[in-house]
Amino acid sequence: MNELIDKDYLNDLKTIKETIRQNQNKAMIIVNSAMIMTYYEIGTIINKRKTWGSKYIQKLSEDLKEYEKGYSYSNLKYMSKFAECFSKEEISQHPVGQIPWGTIVEIMSKSNSHKKCFGT
Repeated sequence: MNELIDKDYLNDLKTIKETIRQNQNKAMIIVNSAMIMTYYEIGTIINKRKTWGSKYIQKLSEDLKEYEKGYSYSNLKYMSKFAECFSKEEISQHPVGQIPWGTIVEIMSKSNSHKKCFGT
């Protein structure tokens, strides 16, 4: 009887661990997707307000320091370029939300279809 309980327990434990991993992965994808859309929306707001020489992005990065890294001057510039070069549909209708932000920045800098946005 103990062997049956141990076998059932081990099967249950395996199933529970697989369920946890699967749902953790789903949660990471959802969080990443929300972050990417947040960055796009921030970039859109920046693009409505920034003017050359205004130091708008620099001031914004200083005022967002309470949110830790992710809102640095250079990252805010990337958000601005991201929103400038891609449409909301390109982002929301494709698996862009599943790609980490650093990878998106790397892709943008090497993309032939968006070279005009990055001056490369």
